[in-house]
Amino acid sequence: MFLFNELSEIQRKTIVDLRQAYEAFHATRRNADRHYAGSMRWREKNGSEYLFRRIGKGERSLGRRDEHTDEVYAAFMAGRQRVKQRLSSLTASLDTHAALAKAAGLGRVPRIVARLLRKLDDANVLGHIRIVGTNSLFAYEALAGVTIAGDALATADVDLLLDARRRLRIMVPDEDERTVAGLVRRVDASFEIMDRTPYRMANDDGFMIDLIRPEPKPAWRKEPDAILKPGDLDPAPIEGLQWLVNVPSVETLVIDVNGYPAPIVVPEPRMWMAHKLWLSKRPMRDPVKARRDVGQAYLLRDLLVAELPQYPLDDGFFDALPRPLREVAGSLRPRETVEEDDSDDLPQPRW
Repeated sequence: MFLFNELSEIQRKTIVDLRQAYEAFHATRRNADRHYAGSMRWREKNGSEYLFRRIGKGERSLGRRDEHTDEVYAAFMAGRQRVKQRLSSLTASLDTHAALAKAAGLGRVPRIVARLLRKLDDANVLGHIRIVGTNSLFAYEALAGVTIAGDALATADVDLLLDARRRLRIMVPDEDERTVAGLVRRVDASFEIMDRTPYRMANDDGFMIDLIRPEPKPAWRKEPDAILKPGDLDPAPIEGLQWLVNVPSVETLVIDVNGYPAPIVVPEPRMWMAHKLWLSKRPMRDPVKARRDVGQAYLLRDLLVAELPQYPLDDGFFDALPRPLREVAGSLRPRETVEEDDSDDLPQPRW
């Protein structure tokens, strides 16, 4: 049985307050990006003034100066000022709650992973890209409202699972961020794509990011819609990942080592658990990784049983698993507990 540390009431309240501060900040930031991104300015052209809107490196005319464009400009500048003031207040509030969360010992996720999660969310691709591997456990413990003891969450990489059923389109103003590699470099400019493993990036500290996708069926079939832009990461096709793509995703907030929240999207935990155990038994799996896979599978099993009853490990779940997973998942069924009879009653004849 693995050890899960229950959160104190103070820690739970700190998390609630932090989430509320983040949600208010996030909603306001999204509103600002949607309506007040870029800038507006007047520019003389052919003897007349025109209103121009600039977003990123692109600029377009909104028309000649008249009563309507004057109103558009005034509304944009006033609205942008209101949003900046609100964001200033919400940022201060978020900083305060993050400091409290850090002091309360709630910081869990490596800072670089949290920054990557926030960048993917800003680009509206978190969800199309799911987090798999060890870092998923941060999401599952957050769902359960506990922390996992020991070093089961220690890792120096992160796996990004791309849903290859539809093309990934990154629609952001900055052209340099319209690739996965570009988004990663905004997190840390030292990240570079590895020559012999074009699905992997590594930074100066040796932290690695892998972009992976399900292996097509049949394996030799090319999937043109899964190909990203030239110069981007080339996602590695891996057997078995279709099970983690096809199940519903789970979204929650995790907290980084500095106390700041980050959104995360992971596969449904029961399928992650079954896939981990299946992965441990693959013939080419590194023995060290295989033992870690087994430990993480049973760790999540215990967490589901103890803290996440909304994900029942019942016959319905196990019977519905794909056959390769069903063949190895039997040991993950919870053991039935038999209550000991501690009464003093002894058998007696029928006098």
